[in-house]
Amino acid sequence: MKTIEVDEELYHYIASRTQSIGESASDILRRLLRLPSSPQPFVLVQQNTIDELKELVKPKGKHKKEDPIEKAKHEVEMVLTSETFVNETKHVVRFLALLSALYKAHPEGFSSATTVVTGNERTYFAKEEAALLSHGNSVKAKQIPHSPFWVVTNNNTQRKGLIITHVMQVMGLPSSVIDQVKTFFS
Repeated sequence: MKTIEVDEELYHYIASRTQSIGESASDILRRLLRLPSSPQPFVLVQQNTIDELKELVKPKGKHKKEDPIEKAKHEVEMVLTSETFVNETKHVVRFLALLSALYKAHPEGFSSATTVVTGNERTYFAKEEAALLSHGNSVKAKQIPHSPFWVVTNNNTQRKGLIITHVMQVMGLPSSVIDQVKTFFS
Protein backbone atom coordinates (compact mmCIF):
# COMPACT_ATOMS: atom_id res chain seq x y z
CA MET A 1 0.00 0.00 0.00
CA LYS A 2 1.29 3.48 -0.90
CA THR A 3 0.91 6.64 1.18
CA ILE A 4 -0.08 9.98 -0.35
CA GLU A 5 -0.42 13.40 1.18
CA VAL A 6 -3.64 15.35 0.74
CA ASP A 7 -4.56 18.80 1.96
CA GLU A 8 -6.99 19.35 4.84
CA GLU A 9 -9.94 20.24 2.64
CA LEU A 10 -9.58 17.12 0.48
CA TYR A 11 -9.19 14.93 3.57
CA HIS A 12 -12.45 16.28 5.03
CA TYR A 13 -14.21 15.76 1.69
CA ILE A 14 -13.14 12.11 1.52
CA ALA A 15 -14.03 11.56 5.19
CA SER A 16 -17.47 13.14 4.66
CA ARG A 17 -18.23 10.52 1.99
CA THR A 18 -17.82 7.60 4.44
CA GLN A 19 -20.79 5.22 4.21
CA SER A 20 -19.84 2.66 6.85
CA ILE A 21 -17.69 2.53 9.98
CA GLY A 22 -14.18 1.40 9.16
CA GLU A 23 -14.41 2.24 5.45
CA SER A 24 -10.90 3.11 4.26
CA ALA A 25 -9.94 6.15 2.18
CA SER A 26 -9.12 3.75 -0.68
CA ASP A 27 -12.60 2.21 -0.49
CA ILE A 28 -14.23 5.67 -0.49
CA LEU A 29 -12.16 6.84 -3.46
CA ARG A 30 -12.84 3.61 -5.38
CA ARG A 31 -16.57 4.13 -4.85
CA LEU A 32 -16.45 7.83 -5.82
CA LEU A 33 -14.36 7.08 -8.92
CA ARG A 34 -16.57 4.09 -9.78
CA LEU A 35 -13.65 1.70 -9.73
CA PRO A 36 -13.94 -1.99 -8.79
CA SER A 37 -13.86 -2.64 -5.04
CA SER A 38 -10.69 -4.76 -5.23
CA PRO A 39 -7.49 -3.72 -6.98
CA GLN A 40 -7.37 -4.91 -10.60
CA PRO A 41 -4.88 -4.44 -13.40
CA PHE A 42 -5.03 -0.92 -14.83
CA VAL A 43 -6.05 -2.21 -18.28
CA LEU A 44 -9.19 -3.81 -16.82
CA VAL A 45 -10.04 -0.68 -14.86
CA GLN A 46 -9.59 1.40 -18.00
CA GLN A 47 -11.84 -0.97 -19.99
CA ASN A 48 -14.52 -0.78 -17.27
CA THR A 49 -14.42 3.02 -17.49
CA ILE A 50 -14.65 2.93 -21.29
CA ASP A 51 -17.62 0.54 -21.13
CA GLU A 52 -19.35 2.81 -18.62
CA LEU A 53 -18.81 5.87 -20.81
CA LYS A 54 -20.13 4.02 -23.88
CA GLU A 55 -23.25 3.17 -21.93
CA LEU A 56 -23.76 6.82 -20.99
CA VAL A 57 -23.60 8.04 -24.60
CA LYS A 58 -25.76 5.29 -26.06
CA PRO A 59 -28.85 6.80 -27.69
CA LYS A 60 -31.99 6.14 -25.71
CA GLY A 61 -34.89 4.98 -27.82
CA LYS A 62 -35.28 6.72 -31.16
CA HIS A 63 -32.21 8.64 -32.35
CA LYS A 64 -33.06 12.33 -32.60
CA LYS A 65 -31.88 13.94 -35.83
CA GLU A 66 -30.04 17.25 -35.45
CA ASP A 67 -32.09 20.27 -36.50
CA PRO A 68 -30.59 21.58 -39.78
CA ILE A 69 -31.33 25.22 -38.83
CA GLU A 70 -29.49 24.81 -35.52
CA LYS A 71 -26.64 23.12 -37.33
CA ALA A 72 -26.45 25.98 -39.88
CA LYS A 73 -26.58 28.56 -37.08
CA HIS A 74 -23.74 26.78 -35.29
CA GLU A 75 -21.63 26.52 -38.47
CA VAL A 76 -22.07 30.24 -39.23
CA GLU A 77 -21.19 31.19 -35.65
CA MET A 78 -18.07 29.01 -35.85
CA VAL A 79 -16.97 30.80 -39.03
CA LEU A 80 -17.76 34.26 -37.61
CA THR A 81 -15.63 33.65 -34.52
CA SER A 82 -12.73 31.96 -36.28
CA GLU A 83 -9.47 33.85 -36.26
CA THR A 84 -9.06 33.26 -40.00
CA PHE A 85 -12.42 34.88 -40.79
CA VAL A 86 -11.99 37.82 -38.41
CA ASN A 87 -8.51 38.60 -39.73
CA GLU A 88 -9.49 38.20 -43.40
CA THR A 89 -9.46 41.51 -45.29
CA LYS A 90 -11.04 40.32 -48.55
CA HIS A 91 -14.83 40.35 -48.46
CA VAL A 92 -15.05 37.79 -51.25
CA VAL A 93 -13.14 35.26 -49.10
CA ARG A 94 -15.50 35.91 -46.16
CA PHE A 95 -18.49 35.65 -48.51
CA LEU A 96 -17.35 32.26 -49.83
CA ALA A 97 -16.52 30.96 -46.33
CA LEU A 98 -20.02 31.74 -45.06
CA LEU A 99 -21.70 30.25 -48.14
CA SER A 100 -19.60 27.11 -47.72
CA ALA A 101 -20.62 26.81 -44.05
CA LEU A 102 -24.30 27.20 -44.94
CA TYR A 103 -24.06 24.52 -47.62
CA LYS A 104 -22.14 22.16 -45.33
CA ALA A 105 -24.69 22.50 -42.53
CA HIS A 106 -27.86 22.23 -44.61
CA PRO A 107 -27.37 21.30 -48.29
CA GLU A 108 -31.08 20.96 -49.05
CA GLY A 109 -31.99 24.30 -47.47
CA PHE A 110 -29.07 26.00 -49.19
CA SER A 111 -30.05 24.54 -52.56
CA SER A 112 -33.64 25.77 -52.14
CA ALA A 113 -32.48 29.22 -51.09
CA THR A 114 -30.24 29.62 -54.14
CA THR A 115 -33.23 29.26 -56.45
CA VAL A 116 -35.04 32.11 -54.64
CA VAL A 117 -32.13 34.52 -54.19
CA THR A 118 -31.65 36.25 -57.54
CA GLY A 119 -31.16 39.75 -58.85
CA ASN A 120 -33.52 41.62 -61.15
CA GLU A 121 -31.54 40.69 -64.24
CA ARG A 122 -28.98 38.35 -62.82
CA THR A 123 -28.67 34.87 -61.39
CA TYR A 124 -26.31 34.71 -58.40
CA PHE A 125 -26.00 30.94 -57.99
CA ALA A 126 -25.66 27.97 -60.32
CA LYS A 127 -24.30 24.45 -60.31
CA GLU A 128 -22.19 25.17 -63.38
CA GLU A 129 -19.87 28.10 -63.99
CA ALA A 130 -21.09 28.42 -67.60
CA ALA A 131 -24.63 29.17 -66.40
CA LEU A 132 -23.36 32.26 -64.57
CA LEU A 133 -20.96 33.35 -67.31
CA SER A 134 -23.83 33.36 -69.81
CA HIS A 135 -25.17 36.49 -68.08
CA GLY A 136 -22.38 38.71 -69.40
CA ASN A 137 -18.66 39.29 -69.89
CA SER A 138 -18.13 41.02 -66.54
CA VAL A 139 -19.38 38.14 -64.41
CA LYS A 140 -16.77 36.71 -62.06
CA ALA A 141 -17.94 33.29 -60.91
CA LYS A 142 -16.22 31.29 -58.18
CA GLN A 143 -17.02 27.86 -56.85
CA ILE A 144 -18.27 27.80 -53.26
CA PRO A 145 -15.74 25.63 -51.39
CA HIS A 146 -16.87 22.08 -50.59
CA SER A 147 -20.09 22.46 -52.59
CA PRO A 148 -21.31 21.88 -56.14
CA PHE A 149 -22.40 25.55 -56.37
CA TRP A 150 -20.89 28.54 -58.11
CA VAL A 151 -21.63 32.14 -57.13
CA VAL A 152 -21.17 35.54 -58.77
CA THR A 153 -18.49 37.40 -56.82
CA ASN A 154 -18.02 40.71 -58.61
CA ASN A 155 -20.74 42.44 -56.60
CA ASN A 156 -19.78 45.21 -54.20
CA THR A 157 -19.42 44.44 -50.50
CA GLN A 158 -22.90 45.64 -49.61
CA ARG A 159 -24.50 43.49 -52.34
CA LYS A 160 -22.53 40.44 -51.10
CA GLY A 161 -23.98 41.13 -47.66
CA LEU A 162 -27.50 41.33 -49.08
CA ILE A 163 -27.04 38.07 -50.99
CA ILE A 164 -25.70 36.12 -48.00
CA THR A 165 -28.27 37.49 -45.55
CA HIS A 166 -31.11 36.78 -48.01
CA VAL A 167 -29.89 33.17 -48.33
CA MET A 168 -29.83 32.90 -44.54
CA GLN A 169 -33.35 34.35 -44.25
CA VAL A 170 -34.74 31.92 -46.82
CA MET A 171 -33.01 29.06 -44.98
CA GLY A 172 -34.74 30.16 -41.75
CA LEU A 173 -31.73 31.21 -39.69
CA PRO A 174 -32.46 33.46 -36.69
CA SER A 175 -32.20 37.22 -37.16
CA SER A 176 -29.57 37.44 -34.41
CA VAL A 177 -27.12 35.45 -36.56
CA ILE A 178 -28.10 37.33 -39.72
CA ASP A 179 -27.41 40.63 -37.92
CA GLN A 180 -23.95 39.38 -36.93
CA VAL A 181 -23.18 38.59 -40.59
CA LYS A 182 -24.42 42.02 -41.73
CA THR A 183 -21.74 43.74 -39.65
CA PHE A 184 -19.03 42.16 -41.83
CA PHE A 185 -20.57 43.45 -45.08
CA SER A 186 -21.61 47.00 -44.27
